[in-house]
Amino acid sequence: MKGCGRFAGVVVGIVALATVSAARAEYAEAPVADGGTLAGKVTFKGAVPAPKTFDFAKFPNPGFCEKTDSDGKGHRVVQEVKVGKDNGLKDVVVYIEGIEKGKPFKFNGTDVKTDGCRFLVQGGPSTFAGVVVKKAEIRVENMDADPTDPKAATGVLHNPHAYEVAGANNSTIFNLPLPEKGQILKKPVVLRKKESIFKLECDQHNFMQAFFQPVTNPYYAIVGEDGSFSIDGIPPGTYEVYAWHPTLGKQEANVTIPAKGQAKADFAFAAK
Repeated sequence: MKGCGRFAGVVVGIVALATVSAARAEYAEAPVADGGTLAGKVTFKGAVPAPKTFDFAKFPNPGFCEKTDSDGKGHRVVQEVKVGKDNGLKDVVVYIEGIEKGKPFKFNGTDVKTDGCRFLVQGGPSTFAGVVVKKAEIRVENMDADPTDPKAATGVLHNPHAYEVAGANNSTIFNLPLPEKGQILKKPVVLRKKESIFKLECDQHNFMQAFFQPVTNPYYAIVGEDGSFSIDGIPPGTYEVYAWHPTLGKQEANVTIPAKGQAKADFAFAAK
């Protein structure tokens, strides 16, 4: 079954004001003796949008899937906008583009697990937003099995379908079955379009979705439960800060990172 729903965490990006050439150099590690820090918080104001619901009976493995994130009435509940303490907006990625050299960048790929018919991104029980690096690996591990169902005793069949999303256009990157518990799907992240994102969706259970922001350097962070974030070791300079959410839109702010100092950037979103 081809999924059609959309949700994602928030992504906050920082793009250097200087024009970045199409043929950007590969990132190089170099000392940053006078690096600064960017810190801030993303919040949500107003009434939180109602969650989306999906009828388990319309998908495979309803008895197993309804054990997680269910309303108790046969529906999966998907909260697209998650708000924590002090109105902090959860599932936020903060990243900086346009930095070609700086602190060490050790990226070992992106890990996703299926758990209770959910995609768990990089170990977070409630996160569905993460990061990927082009040409690096994404790994999807099936953790689901239903011993009460002979057809799913060794594994609940999931079908991770990866898309490159650029605006309203979705292009398939891979579409492969993952039938056995403990099985791990490993594929490179292939993104060809400018400013596209990576989307993962299960064709068997289309309420399973996760979104990933491509990053090109180590200057990124996933916000905490309260929506706060901090990135250190940033080369001094002036940057344009973007806050992006697929359903709430995009915001931006101009920020100057001082040498050995700290700059602040806060964002407040509201339902459209």
